[in-house]
Amino acid sequence: MFVFGRMASSDTSTLVQLCMQKVARHMDVLEERARDLPASLLKDLMPHLNMFYLDRIEQAAHLKGISVSSAWAAKWRELNRTWRCKLKFMPPEADWKQKCMESFFHTVLLRPTLAQDPLPKVSAYALLSVSAQYVRVLSLQTTARDVCARLASEELRPVLHVLEKSVRCVRLLDARTLLKRGRTDVLFVLHRLIDHGAVTEVVLKRAPDRAILSWITARCRGRHRIRSAPAGSCRDEALWAREGPAAAKRSRLCLLADEEMGSEFSPSCSVPGRCPEGQVQCLDVEVHTLSTVSYLLPDCTGLHSCHLYCSQPLWENEVADLLESLRKLFLRPHCCLRDLSIGNVCERGLLARVLNTCPALYSLSLEINPPQDTSCSAWNHSLQFSTKLSLEKLSLKSSESQMMVESFPAVLQHVPMLSTLHVTGVRHARVLLQMLPEFNPLLKCLTLEDMSLADCHQEIIHLLENSSLQELSLKDCRLLEKCAEKKAFLALLVAAVKGLSSLRALSLCQNRLATSVIEIADLFLGECTSKITKLDLSSNFILPADLLEFSRRMDVYRPTQRLTLDLRFNPLDRDPELKGQALGKLLPCCNVLTDGWDSRSTMADHVSVM
Repeated sequence: MFVFGRMASSDTSTLVQLCMQKVARHMDVLEERARDLPASLLKDLMPHLNMFYLDRIEQAAHLKGISVSSAWAAKWRELNRTWRCKLKFMPPEADWKQKCMESFFHTVLLRPTLAQDPLPKVSAYALLSVSAQYVRVLSLQTTARDVCARLASEELRPVLHVLEKSVRCVRLLDARTLLKRGRTDVLFVLHRLIDHGAVTEVVLKRAPDRAILSWITARCRGRHRIRSAPAGSCRDEALWAREGPAAAKRSRLCLLADEEMGSEFSPSCSVPGRCPEGQVQCLDVEVHTLSTVSYLLPDCTGLHSCHLYCSQPLWENEVADLLESLRKLFLRPHCCLRDLSIGNVCERGLLARVLNTCPALYSLSLEINPPQDTSCSAWNHSLQFSTKLSLEKLSLKSSESQMMVESFPAVLQHVPMLSTLHVTGVRHARVLLQMLPEFNPLLKCLTLEDMSLADCHQEIIHLLENSSLQELSLKDCRLLEKCAEKKAFLALLVAAVKGLSSLRALSLCQNRLATSVIEIADLFLGECTSKITKLDLSSNFILPADLLEFSRRMDVYRPTQRLTLDLRFNPLDRDPELKGQALGKLLPCCNVLTDGWDSRSTMADHVSVM
């Protein structure tokens, strides 16, 4: 046991690492004796285990009081680095094991031979069985040629049954091509997951097959619809009831889709009798033309969330058809739609038109492109709505920087319940900042992105002094672009942030702060310090010397609450030594997000690398 001791010699450390790696490669032998290992040895062994055996010894680790959360977080970082994924920031309490095992499941499913290389004694079936229970989002794409055939096979039927209980979202990428390669198997898997399983969200990307879209939207009709079809087998269940006086075109297309889809399902997919029918509550669709889905919407009363994106720009005629379909949907007494997202629209007046059509929406997201007609009125004083608006969340994005959106400022006057606002590339910055404190007093989260705020310093301070914001993000807003006295403005900004006791998260990313980052540390100076727990300073051209001075101030001020500090996408690697000194001073009071990788345990415990 000498080689497993902790000694100062680097040679001994190398020997320990080699022994650990050797043990990890033979965990099939050691697994049964894992409970007999000393806690310290088991803890040192975990970073060297693959995900399969890390899962197998987790219970033994828990019995010895050892947390495996950091080991799973490290595994996720390895996956992220290998796959080069672009990830959103994930909180410290994220379920790292679930994310790892879900990714592992897809790896085994797509490339079983590759996944078994480090586990030659473990079958693909065993690997899938272990990881299937952690899959929340199942992705089916064209690269997975025989995936559905395998899942539909008798061999993997037990795995499919596990997925029925665990999967909440199914993603179909290029469904049309996928169906050509194995239509019966794809439809069978979808039927099991949606009708017999727990799936409530479906994502269809890259122009989905019309028949499959019709079949899925039939599962969006809620539990209040009237059904007239007799009970039958699983094959019969795929033919949904012919509903009331719907439009002739919609009825014909739905009928054709029903018959086409129904004929594909195997009657032996469950016990004899009528199969259940799933309830899809969230639908995310990308189509070539919006007419593909517009005619189906009036019947989707069970849909809670709908995200529509057209690969071709949406013009007036398609927008009019969509709004008419939404109008009919909201006239239904059991309409559940509260979250709507529409992308790639070429119409500046869409915001007010959608809210007039769908006044019961809680959340609305619009992505607007420049229209052919460049004339529009930025402010409509006479704007009126038929009923009181319920909107609580609004996201408005423009593909063209500084584009005007008709009636946007006026709309803000009619949404007093607004709590979250995200605006990208829209011109109304000054008016927006002036109006929010007066007309939207319940606003908690504000994100302004790709908007020029260089001339809006007074309005920013006014907002901070007259709001109850909890999260504020000013991303790529050119805050210091025209600022002659940067220190003076930042002093005012820091004072206003410190005075806003409700604020918990502040993002100033992509604002070219550079050496001015030093002034931001004064947020934690004095008796009345800022209450923020998340500070995003990413993509600000912060050099190692500037970060070191920032860290020195932070080391002296010591925030009263531990701070999550995002420093990604700054050129800190230009001087690794200064970077290391700066991070060393930050670690006692901050969880630091950086681009780099550091294998030292002191860094691994406190630095999250995404």
